[in-house]
Amino acid sequence: MRFIYILLGFSLLCAGTLRAQNTSGKVYAGDKRVPGVLVQNLTQHKSTTTTDEGDFSLAARLEDSLVFSAPFMETQVFVVEPYQLEKIWVVELKENLNELDEVRLTEAPKEKKFDVKEYDSIFNSRIQNDIKKNRQLYRPPNSTNGVDFMELGRLFLSLFKKDPSKQKEKYAPITYKQYRVLFATDDYFDHDFLVDQLGIDAYYHNLFFEYCDAMQLPGNLLERENHLDLLDKFIALADSFETELKKFGENGMKLPDGN
Repeated sequence: MRFIYILLGFSLLCAGTLRAQNTSGKVYAGDKRVPGVLVQNLTQHKSTTTTDEGDFSLAARLEDSLVFSAPFMETQVFVVEPYQLEKIWVVELKENLNELDEVRLTEAPKEKKFDVKEYDSIFNSRIQNDIKKNRQLYRPPNSTNGVDFMELGRLFLSLFKKDPSKQKEKYAPITYKQYRVLFATDDYFDHDFLVDQLGIDAYYHNLFFEYCDAMQLPGNLLERENHLDLLDKFIALADSFETELKKFGENGMKLPDGN
C-alpha cells in the first residue's frame, strides 16, 4: 500500500511539472538583442513577444513546435528539445534579404519634381482603397449611408499640410490622422498588429492613436526604411499606454463609448 502512495505521489509530481514547464531564452540578430519578436507555440496555441531586452518565456513541452517571426527577419521554427526546457537558450534571427533589398533601394532617392497629375492619381487611389476597408469612418455621425466628403478632405489634406511652428524642422511629428491612415492602409501595421502583437483591444485603437500623437514621434519614422525603429516605438508606447489605462481605471474613471 505504501508503494502505491509513493507511486501516486510521484505521478502527480510529474504531471504538475509537465504543466508548469516553460521555455525561456534570448533572441539576437547579429550582436544585438531583438525586441518585439512574435514567439508562438503552435502545439499549445500560445504566444508572446520578446521584451525590450530580447527575452522571452513561454509555456512548452517536449516536441512542441515554436515559431519566431519579426519584420525583415527570416522566420525560425524549432521542435522543443530537453535542453530548451532546462536552461536559457539563444535564438539567432537572420535578415530577410528579399525584404531588405527593397528598402535599401529607397535609402537615397533622387529629388523629384512635384507632378500634379501623379499626385491626384495617388491621392484618389488612397482614398478609394481606404473607403473600401473602412466605410464606417467616412459616414457623417448621424447618418447610415453616404460619405462625409468634408471630413474626408480634412482627414487626408491634413497629412500634407505644414505646421508653421514646425517649418524649421526637417520632420514634423506624426499626427493622430496619420496613424489612422497608416493602420488602415499598411500591409504590416494593421488591425491584427494592434490586437495580436501590441495587445490593444479594438475598443481602444483610436485612443491609442491619440496617445501616440501626444508623444510627438518624428515623421521620418513613417518612411519604409525606418519601420523597424517605428516598431520599437510602438512596442514601448503600447506598454506605457496599458499602464495609463490601468491608472485611469484605478481612479474610478470610465472611458466614454466610441473613444
